[in-house]
Amino acid sequence: MMNWTKVMGRKQVLTAAIAALLLSFQVSANELTLTKAQYQTLGLQVAEAKPVAQYPSQTFPAQAMFHPNAIRTLSAPVSGKISRLNVVHGSVFKGQVIVEIESTALLALQSQLLSVSADLNVLKNELKRVKKLRQSGVASAKALQQAQADVDKLQAEKAQQITSLKLMGFPKQSIKRLLDSQSIQSSVLLIRSPIDGKIFDLNTRLGERVATNQPLFSLGETESILLNVKVPVALANRLKAGQKAEITSIGMAVIEFIDPAVDAVTQTVDVHVEVANEAHGIRPGQRFQIRFLMSSDALSSQKIYQVPSNAISQFEGETVIFIKAGDVIEPKVITVMNIQNHQLYFSLQQPALNSANSLNVFVKGSTAIKSAFEAAQESDA
Repeated sequence: MMNWTKVMGRKQVLTAAIAALLLSFQVSANELTLTKAQYQTLGLQVAEAKPVAQYPSQTFPAQAMFHPNAIRTLSAPVSGKISRLNVVHGSVFKGQVIVEIESTALLALQSQLLSVSADLNVLKNELKRVKKLRQSGVASAKALQQAQADVDKLQAEKAQQITSLKLMGFPKQSIKRLLDSQSIQSSVLLIRSPIDGKIFDLNTRLGERVATNQPLFSLGETESILLNVKVPVALANRLKAGQKAEITSIGMAVIEFIDPAVDAVTQTVDVHVEVANEAHGIRPGQRFQIRFLMSSDALSSQKIYQVPSNAISQFEGETVIFIKAGDVIEPKVITVMNIQNHQLYFSLQQPALNSANSLNVFVKGSTAIKSAFEAAQESDA
């Protein structure tokens, strides 16, 4: 068994040795001077604090959502009956048939186009005849102008009807076959997805009769997606569109929009962060953790430094680091910007004399240094 009496005895001896060592330090005002032997005995380690252009904010929860500009509502381009529902929820790809509408109105539009096309052919033949008569002096110039006007009128009407069929989703190939064969094509109109995305808010059922422009379903584009983050007002005032953010398990993203309004209940501001989503791995409603990359210039002209977080200490009621300036150790009061991944981001409330060149910070042994200052103060008292 372990002899606890001996262990406690060794601890008391070690404590007494450290106390004696602390009393041998040279302390004046808020400065401490150590010998090389004392450095080695206490195991003090120094690291250079690196100035950084950006530092991470604290972490916030974020929720994925469709981009408002990427939500589309598809309506029935023609009246008819829903003959098939190929997709009722989930992902769809561009060009995929979602809904099929059987429509007598579509048949009527095809019939009208065939009628106008037939009449146009007649008028074109008449125009040719009038041109020949005009060349021989039999037909008047007025008759030729009238024949040309009749052809132009029907050509415009035919072009308008073709455009109408195209806009409602009737395929170009079907229009060509319609005109070439002079026979009516299918009465079924295929409603295709115009984008890669996800279908939601299905507003129709199989067999339902729908009117022209009646909403059928909504689509959300997922190539690019937004994360909605609620942040405190103070932080929102320091953010700007285009600023970068880091999302856990995803990577970098960019702030797209900062809501000018404040939630009256939570006193937070909605910030939208745009994320590339080509692989469609992010789903609306999915939650993430996000932090913003803050610019040191956004706060003041003071430099922001990064150093291992074990450099931070509490001394005389202040948050401090202990810096090494030549052979001298001195505490420096800091403003903590953030602590992330065992890294401390801070600014000095009062610049160090050598901070223009380098800032050497004690990252090990700060407790012993603090004890030395406190021991000196007790001896002075």
